[in-house]
Amino acid sequence: MTFANNFSEAVKRAGGGHGEEDPEPGLRNIDVQNYLGRIWWCFVAAFTLYQVILYFVRYVRTVSCLNNDTQRYFSIPNHTYARFKKSFLDAPLWRTRHHREFKLSSALGMGTLPSRLQSFFLIGYFAVNIGFCVWRIDYSSFSAGAGQLLSRSGVMSVINMIPLFLLAGRNNPVIKLTGISFDTMNLIHRWFGRIVILEAIAHTVCWIANKVQSSKKAQGRT
Repeated sequence: MTFANNFSEAVKRAGGGHGEEDPEPGLRNIDVQNYLGRIWWCFVAAFTLYQVILYFVRYVRTVSCLNNDTQRYFSIPNHTYARFKKSFLDAPLWRTRHHREFKLSSALGMGTLPSRLQSFFLIGYFAVNIGFCVWRIDYSSFSAGAGQLLSRSGVMSVINMIPLFLLAGRNNPVIKLTGISFDTMNLIHRWFGRIVILEAIAHTVCWIANKVQSSKKAQGRT
């Protein structure tokens, strides 16, 4: 309970102290948290279903091959699944072998290249975060828009720290539970960290802009 309370307080502070009282009456920060949490649960459920199906397929193949000397039935792969693996699941990005180190310069490394499926997931998740940060924000005035974007980006940055920390570490138990390789886990961890940093920067910029605008208004009155 202590960890949950501390995290709840951190979310409230990131949202500018509003907590569930979001300055925008149409969409509260708690609603955005719930929507993002449902997306996480949908992804976990889809991934779990995929792993369960693969487990039973391997089990059936093992049982079928125990007393079968020829084992020719399973030598022919499923055409649809084979095309899916070739074109999407195991396909490299832009005809370059994935998990190859990607560098902007000799001194600045950006991690490894994602596969096509990983790129689709990362781009989609990045787009979801941008959408939640700017969705139904009141842009009628500068102070209202900056204040709401300040609150929303701070809350999103703090919430995304949950999967960021869960996917960290070489000896992460999630690797053994899911069967995901360390390279894939590390790649997702890096990109989640970049999303957190970008949202924290947006939070800071909005705070500075709001303070500058408030000081200009105060000086104008005097």
